[in-house]
Amino acid sequence: MRVGFVVGKFPSLSETFVISQMAGLMRRGFEVEVVCNGVAGDAHVDRSQEPLATLMANTRDWWGPAARLRPAMPRLPAQLRDKVSTALDATFARHLNGCDVVVAHFGHNGARVARLKKRGVLKPPLVTVFHGYDVGVPIREAGLSRYSDLFSHGALCLTVNDFFRRVLIEAGAPDAGVAVHHMGIDIAAIPYRWRSWQGMPLELITVCRLAEKKGVEFALRALARLARDPAIHWRYTIIGDGPLRAELERLAAELGISARVSFLGSLPHGDVKQWLRRSHGFVLPSVTAGNGDIEGIPVALMEAMAAGLTVVSTRHSGIPELVEDGKTGFLAPERDVETLAERLGWVASNPEACERIAAAARTKVEADFNAETLDEEFAGILTRLAGARLAA
Repeated sequence: MRVGFVVGKFPSLSETFVISQMAGLMRRGFEVEVVCNGVAGDAHVDRSQEPLATLMANTRDWWGPAARLRPAMPRLPAQLRDKVSTALDATFARHLNGCDVVVAHFGHNGARVARLKKRGVLKPPLVTVFHGYDVGVPIREAGLSRYSDLFSHGALCLTVNDFFRRVLIEAGAPDAGVAVHHMGIDIAAIPYRWRSWQGMPLELITVCRLAEKKGVEFALRALARLARDPAIHWRYTIIGDGPLRAELERLAAELGISARVSFLGSLPHGDVKQWLRRSHGFVLPSVTAGNGDIEGIPVALMEAMAAGLTVVSTRHSGIPELVEDGKTGFLAPERDVETLAERLGWVASNPEACERIAAAARTKVEADFNAETLDEEFAGILTRLAGARLAA
């Protein structure tokens, strides 16, 4: 089988779950082609290593040679921009007809492909995977009506959590055309190792893009409250970069905790795993951003739970489908600094009790977020859709 993936910038360090899914299909004998909205040059992504070496050889910009026109598109009037974009999409995406099935990651990419299917340009069945931004932002702006063509012409919408599934159905997607399919992690590559912090500082870590929805501001404010208690000792490492980094560094200084907080910027995935092994707890107090952007179920939380860290997060989007408060981790309401500080303080003061919680967290990830199992399921979904097309 040949599968065409339609994505945004590729490859992207913040979307390694997409690369992992492609690799899972390749291991099962699928041929994978990537159509992207611009080839990225991320310095932390090594294109010479597999599976990226093979994927990059089969990657092309959606608009081919016309990609040089992309920077000028925002200057066009809205109606003309839509017409030109759709014409370019149709011209340069026809080669996807050589695929048995097309997979679009993120709803806006699925909507682009669906418009071409509506016009009869593309024939393969379309599977669209929704992740978060593509659900929350449209709801905040003008509802999910922008996906009407996708709901009519797509074969299947896959959502990374059940919350998104219900939202899409309420917006008009056919019940039978929407299913939950989690993103997962390579369990075998992350050994479980619980470390007690009895008699030493609690080593906390966050790995994320420093954007509003990740809620790092609230982690800093909660830790500033803990800093008032001389009996609680902690250090906090933040890995990642983004638009809020300078602002968050200033906040740490204003709160008087900058001596205990380290901003390391973006690091290769191997280095991140090393930092996870050195840490005790993982903090990700996600929130709904002002523009509506929301999480799916963060892969970083899955990796931390698999590694044996005690996680502290929020009741946000699909996170409660992964983290059960008091059983596989700890949750606070969004933007609730007081409760977040209380959860972090309890973790700091009860290291031995957290061992049971960390073990349960590993079991949860193994059962429901194992990439090997999920890739097998995904391969089966695509095979059935391609088979149904041939039978028709």
